[in-house]
Amino acid sequence: MMNGNNAQTSPADDVSVELGMVSNEGVRFDKKHSRIHLVSSWWLALSRSAPEGIGVSGIKYILVSRESRCRRMGWLCILTLALTAFICITAERAIYYSTFPLSVDISSNVTADGLTFPKVIICNFNSFVKSKTQARPAMDKLLRIYENTHYNSNETILLTQEELTHLRNVNTTQMFEELKHQKEDMFIRVVFNGVPVSLDDIIPVATTFGRCYQINDGQNGRQLLNSSVAGVSFGLSLILNTEQDEYYYNTYLKDSAGFSIQLLDQDETSDLHVRGFQVGPGTSADVSITAKQQNYAKPPYGGCGERKLQYFDKYSRIKCLLECMTHTVIEACGCRSPALPGNASVCDPITIGTCANAVFEEITSTHHAELCQCPMNCEERDFPVSVSTAKYPSAFRAGLLEKYISEGLLDNISFKSANLSVIEQNFVAVNIYFSDISTTVVTHRPAYTVSSFIADIGGSLGLFLGGSLLTIYEILDLCGHSFSRKH
Repeated sequence: MMNGNNAQTSPADDVSVELGMVSNEGVRFDKKHSRIHLVSSWWLALSRSAPEGIGVSGIKYILVSRESRCRRMGWLCILTLALTAFICITAERAIYYSTFPLSVDISSNVTADGLTFPKVIICNFNSFVKSKTQARPAMDKLLRIYENTHYNSNETILLTQEELTHLRNVNTTQMFEELKHQKEDMFIRVVFNGVPVSLDDIIPVATTFGRCYQINDGQNGRQLLNSSVAGVSFGLSLILNTEQDEYYYNTYLKDSAGFSIQLLDQDETSDLHVRGFQVGPGTSADVSITAKQQNYAKPPYGGCGERKLQYFDKYSRIKCLLECMTHTVIEACGCRSPALPGNASVCDPITIGTCANAVFEEITSTHHAELCQCPMNCEERDFPVSVSTAKYPSAFRAGLLEKYISEGLLDNISFKSANLSVIEQNFVAVNIYFSDISTTVVTHRPAYTVSSFIADIGGSLGLFLGGSLLTIYEILDLCGHSFSRKH
């Protein structure tokens, strides 16, 4: 009985132990086996559906088992080479697209109404008239102190307390306006297209180069000058007087005699330190100009852009840099120079000489502009110049000028006599004219866009694999569909 009971219970114990082993290790084996079976089943379903479901040339000959091995291997090699070529071309196109290449289109536009003549800014190299400055002893001393400090002179010049008080409280803008060369003395003759230009249309303007004058600004209802014919006879003709006998110390430390002239669009602000050309006494300058319109590309293809300005309505890089310079000078000196925009108080002459000018020199001699974050404006209109010079005046013309001046026959003249020596040392003749009544338009545009990139990929896919961009979706869709059926 005992043995019989053992015979009945032992097999049961053996069975329970054996089933326990299956439940611990056999389950992991079954899961692994099921995953392998699932993948193999999915691949089998995919391989059966792919020949008809994927529009790639030759794939049906590779996946169909009834095809001969030789034929399947041949198609596999061809398809591998085609796929490699497609991948290489796609990579090359992707790299090229990442460089954001540009193309430049150049065209020429001609309008029936001609061209608007540019705004002309004229600055005498000398900022302060000698006779007027010497009549203000405090300002006279200040200019000499600034000159001596710059050149490390041992000369000692001291300002009295009364002079210091006067300079600290003077209206700087008004004083600088009174000390500059007056237009009645500076402009001997101004003619556009054969018609005299009134002195009322020559407007004083403060620039970073000093106190200057501008013609054809179009402000306050003044009519803009227009050129409908090219040539020297249809432009702006000037005879300027440098007044060298009135040259004196100046905070800009200019050593030459003559004028700096800049041509720019009416909406632009002058920057004679960057652009412009110079003419000197005793010369005649023929300045032929052309109109040019630049249209730059925005990021990522180009670097143009704009930002809201505080003191100007329309953006330009020059205006942005002037605002940045204004903030820098105000931060360092607590005021601004008369040439800078803004609502801050204007520095007194002492602060201009000791602080504002020093900051300005530091800004222009360093990479300060990079810190201002002033992108290039996307549209820019400028006037490239070509200057040719000759001696002025000829001996015969000098005699005539003496006569015309003595008889008061010139349009704008404040003095009644001038000999040959005075004319040669002071007079400058400038003729500014369009050499061509057309506008050259230079447009920077993307050379390779997203649509071009997609078209190249699609073309390569069709050329090498006989498919299209939808083929990629076919592959993904077939993989997902086959997996869902066998899951």
